[in-house]
Amino acid sequence: MPKRSERVIDYSVFLNGTEYLGTATADLPEINYLTDTIKGGGISGEVEAPAPGQTGPMTLTLNWSAIEEAAAKLMAPLVHAIDLRASIQSFDPAGNAFDEYPFKVTVRARPLGLSLGNLEPASTMDTTNTFSVTYIKVMIKNKEMLEIDKYNYVHKVNGVDYLAKTKANLGL
Repeated sequence: MPKRSERVIDYSVFLNGTEYLGTATADLPEINYLTDTIKGGGISGEVEAPAPGQTGPMTLTLNWSAIEEAAAKLMAPLVHAIDLRASIQSFDPAGNAFDEYPFKVTVRARPLGLSLGNLEPASTMDTTNTFSVTYIKVMIKNKEMLEIDKYNYVHKVNGVDYLAKTKANLGL
C-alpha cells in the first residue's frame, strides 16, 4: 500500500528566504490555463482548448490573526520573494507508521492590497495582504514539481519546460 498524505503539520512564512514573517495562514495561488473555445468544421461541437504555458492571474493571500509589522512592510511597492515552508504528515498503512515530508512554495509577488481587518474585543483582526504572483516554484519532497516564471517564459511541470519551444520560436 502506498503512503497517504494526511495534513499539514505546521508551516512558516519567510521573506527573502531568511526573515520570518510571523503567524499567518495562506491562500495559495490557483493556477489556470488560458483557454479559448474552438469550434468549426471537423469538430463535433465545441472544445475548450488550453494554451500550453499560458496562465491566468495568480494571487497569494496572507491572513494574519492580528496586525503584524510584516503586513505593513509587505505593502511596499516592490516584488517580494516569499517562501512558504511546510511539513506534511503522511501515513504508511503497510507499516502502520506516520512520517512527514517537506513542501515548499516560493513566489515572487507584488502587493495588490492590505485589509487592516477589524477591531473587536477578544477577537482576531483578520488582517490580509493580497499579492499578484508572477513567479511560483513548488517543491514536494525536495523535488521541483512546478515552476512558472511569467516574465522569463518558463512553465515547468515535473521538470519539463512546456514553453521552451515557444521561447525558441520567439528568439528569446
